[in-house]
Amino acid sequence: MNELTNALVDIISGSILQQSALFMLQNIPGFPPIIQTVHILGIAVVMGTLILLNFRILGLALPSQGISDMTSRVMPWFWWALASNVFSGAFFVLGRPNRYFNNPVFLWKMSFLVAAVGLAMFVYLIHRKQPDFWEAHSRRWLARGTALLSLGCWIMVITAGRWIAYLEYIEYPLWGFEAYDAGPQESFLIAVENWPLSQIIAATNWFPTIETIHVFAVTMVVGSILWVDLRLLGFAAGRYPVSTLSGELLPWTWAAFVVATITGVGMFITRASSHVVNPAFQWKIFLLALAGINMLIFHRKIYRDIHNWDNTAVPPNNVRMFGAFSLILWSGVMLGGRWIGHIV
Repeated sequence: MNELTNALVDIISGSILQQSALFMLQNIPGFPPIIQTVHILGIAVVMGTLILLNFRILGLALPSQGISDMTSRVMPWFWWALASNVFSGAFFVLGRPNRYFNNPVFLWKMSFLVAAVGLAMFVYLIHRKQPDFWEAHSRRWLARGTALLSLGCWIMVITAGRWIAYLEYIEYPLWGFEAYDAGPQESFLIAVENWPLSQIIAATNWFPTIETIHVFAVTMVVGSILWVDLRLLGFAAGRYPVSTLSGELLPWTWAAFVVATITGVGMFITRASSHVVNPAFQWKIFLLALAGINMLIFHRKIYRDIHNWDNTAVPPNNVRMFGAFSLILWSGVMLGGRWIGHIV
């Protein structure tokens, strides 16, 4: 394996591909966080398509939708998201091949990704050949086993993706240490950073672990909201009532949002004083508030007349406007989150 990875590094190093990737990463203002956001939005689409499809097969989500119909609708979105993630991830791999190909965590990610994509192809090809295959009662255990295996592979792909930058945490694991007493602090935010809990999170494997859970939760929030927003825009799931989709997905959205908030606070307290003055963090919170206001106005005002457009394939323009705003605002929240680490 070392010979193969070293050969790949030698091929890429100094090539036009590496030079092009480095030029864009180093010379286009804001390009690294933007392309990282594209990558995470791709993960959100994976969460909103293949992960929710697996949940449906397991009987955990979207009971109103047939497995066959859902497979036909979500798989094209999944393939586009996968292509987007390959494209966006390639900039960093080509730019620094030695960092990735000689990192065992990256190789684990690629191994699980191949398995996950292979399972997705397996499910999709059988569905194309026999649409009702995965809904047959006699095959329910095969379907559920495949769904569980797929979920496990994607969990490992996303987890490894976050831990690529934390290789030293794996090589030298540290889950706890004796926090020190910093005594009285002049600034409340500095005092927050010196809380024993803040110190433990910041100095141990808890930080990358919490960050990984945060990514799972945030992408599930955006992935589930994406379903409803695309329905409001008239781009997807036109045969299903908006109220049905919203009612079945909202519990997942709120549950994921609660987890994202808890883990976000856990990371925030480790760098509280620097975060509050970070423009990217400020924009993230501002856009998050706007997304909440957009959702509140929609449910308080527009949703009251849902009986007039609930079953309409393409809702009225005012409804579509709220769906578009939601997509833009949540994409901005994701971009702000990625930009935080790029502003010092």
